[in-house]
Amino acid sequence: MRARCAGLAFLLLGLAAASARGATLTGTVLDPQGKPVEYANVAVPALKRGAVTDEQGRFTLELPAGRLTLEVSQIGYELKRVSVEVAEPAPAAVRVTLHEEPVAISEVQVSASSFGKAGKSEGAVVRRLDIMTTPGGTADVFQALRGLPGIISPNEGAALYVRGGDPREALIRLDGGEIGHPYHYESASGGLFSAFSTYMLKSAYFSSGGFSSKYGGVLSGVLDIESSDPVNARTVSVGANLVGGDLSTSWALVPDKLAFIGGLRRSATDLLIGLYGAPSDYTSFPRSQDGAGKLLWRYSPTGRLALLYLDASDNVGVNADYLNVVQEWRHRARNQLLGVQFKQLVAEKLALGGQVSGQRFHDRWAYGGFGGTRREENAQANLDAVWAAHRRHEVSFGLNWRDNRAAIRAVDAADSTDLATGAPARVVDYDTRVRYPGFYLEDKVRLVDRLYATLGGRLDRASRPGVWTADPRAALAYLIGERQSVRVSAGRFHQLAAPERLDPVYGNPELKPLVADHLIAGYEWKSDNLNVRLETYRKDYRNLVTNDPLTYYANGGSGYARGVDVFVQGSATFGSGWISYGYLDSRRRELDAPRQVPSSYGVRHSLTAVGTKDLGGHLQAGFRLGYATGRPYRPVVGRSYDAGRGVWRPVYGEVNSARLPDYSRLDVRLTRLFSLPAWGGLPASSVCALYLEALNVLDRKNVLEYTYSDDYAERHESLSYFSDRYLVGGFALTW
Repeated sequence: MRARCAGLAFLLLGLAAASARGATLTGTVLDPQGKPVEYANVAVPALKRGAVTDEQGRFTLELPAGRLTLEVSQIGYELKRVSVEVAEPAPAAVRVTLHEEPVAISEVQVSASSFGKAGKSEGAVVRRLDIMTTPGGTADVFQALRGLPGIISPNEGAALYVRGGDPREALIRLDGGEIGHPYHYESASGGLFSAFSTYMLKSAYFSSGGFSSKYGGVLSGVLDIESSDPVNARTVSVGANLVGGDLSTSWALVPDKLAFIGGLRRSATDLLIGLYGAPSDYTSFPRSQDGAGKLLWRYSPTGRLALLYLDASDNVGVNADYLNVVQEWRHRARNQLLGVQFKQLVAEKLALGGQVSGQRFHDRWAYGGFGGTRREENAQANLDAVWAAHRRHEVSFGLNWRDNRAAIRAVDAADSTDLATGAPARVVDYDTRVRYPGFYLEDKVRLVDRLYATLGGRLDRASRPGVWTADPRAALAYLIGERQSVRVSAGRFHQLAAPERLDPVYGNPELKPLVADHLIAGYEWKSDNLNVRLETYRKDYRNLVTNDPLTYYANGGSGYARGVDVFVQGSATFGSGWISYGYLDSRRRELDAPRQVPSSYGVRHSLTAVGTKDLGGHLQAGFRLGYATGRPYRPVVGRSYDAGRGVWRPVYGEVNSARLPDYSRLDVRLTRLFSLPAWGGLPASSVCALYLEALNVLDRKNVLEYTYSDDYAERHESLSYFSDRYLVGGFALTW
């Protein structure tokens, strides 16, 4: 009986299928240019039937008679729904044209001059691994970034000189909050090394102009650093070389919930200077130490809270030349930062982020009979929101608040050309406080097809001089296929004058904020193994600070910076690396310059080339070559004798009318990676790195500045910090 029922059921199904068979549907799937789209999926969801196009874009489907809906899809194209009438018995034919699918708005980097992670996409990036292994970079984030387009490297300092601007014109943020004085040995060319371990680094976003309305208060550039945030890692790393050692760890305290990330570093250059330098110049060898700790609490799958503490200090004593005087220079500094950061995703559409932080900086300096202290206390809070309003719109908005106080108490030279013993002195006593609230709104939008835009602006209010500033900004990006894009960006940027220049006693509290207008155009080609970027830019300055006989300072200055940046990053079977070239023409009228003169912070040509090659057997070789034309300086063109003081004084030429010799340096590095077996109760190491690095291989004698004999009759070269050939070895272990 069951067998008969089953046979009857199959018979009925067969008759139903025969009666439903209407016709053979054929068709072709094409792109907008009329070319066939192969391997496209053609489906009838209602019948759960489908086919795949061949190399000619053709497909065939057996369908019942009637009106049906086809869904045609292929990666890189928009889904197309087509209604067709299947007639019986004549075969039906259909022609389907697919339109290219624009990239999701969150994955497009619209702004120009940007390096690093933007949304879900990655631009040309210097990764943490690159920072750790770049020859000559000393595993330091600032030293590794020096070669990126837009950053001028006129010497060996770590400070960011962005497209003709001084280091104060670059905003440096850590976990969403501004970090002032992020360097060790700040008195030397704006700092030599970062004040925090690279181990703490997760990502770094750098922009040399035209940056988002999210960032305010600076004229030239942004470096936005996010610290590491592993949740379940349990690692310990140790390392050492000729100048110091470090210890770092990531530790899951409560799996999936609570983690600790920390790092300690200490450097002491006694051994290095004893081997290669001139220890008799130092009265106290350079030493630095820093530590950072972060508690990360993931209180829900979509939210987290982090507490970060940073403490860094350094000190040095050296017999230093300045003009025609040799005196002992002593410097000691300490920087502390405490911050709380949160991130929360609401309803899968609204990403909230914010932070509250406080920073305290204190340094003490002395040079001969002069000296002083500087104290800074900075508090700030930021609240940022990103709303995925639509596939075409991603809206960002937020609030910023800063309260900065700077106090300087010093005994300084009354005449900058007379620093000899017994020279006239003046007392300096600044105590300036500025509050700087602001807010911004920005819309990242797909206008049409492959044309994207970021349109926004911000408003800020400076408590001194009590004015509002408005910064409109806009950027356009057009995607040419999958690999190419062009970008244009324009905007206005404001920055407060230095706190000491706003002091009501020794400065001018009515100084208006400085202004810079950016205009940038760029082209990018990006593939799996090659990234090429070309940008041209112009930056116009207004309200630069000039000296004034009545008010000490005034907004009488102006200037410009214009140039071209080229960046090529690639990999091949013979190795990987990148080349960066920048051309810059920058002139500024500020302080005592009577007219627009070459910028003190820019060089005409700069070039950096970095390459690495795997030699096999876990052995890697690399090099880094840096070159820059000489930076401008104000020359001494004569001398005069002051009989009253019994000293010689310099006669200066025009501001920045001369240039130092060109700078160049070649570093090479050999690294071997391997693992250590378990031994003595210790587990096997996951990674062990042993490296040998040669700095300034060509023994280039780069000039940092000029000094003079007592009577200014002779000029001497003061060489850079790495003007000799150095050989440095070290190791790093991770468990």
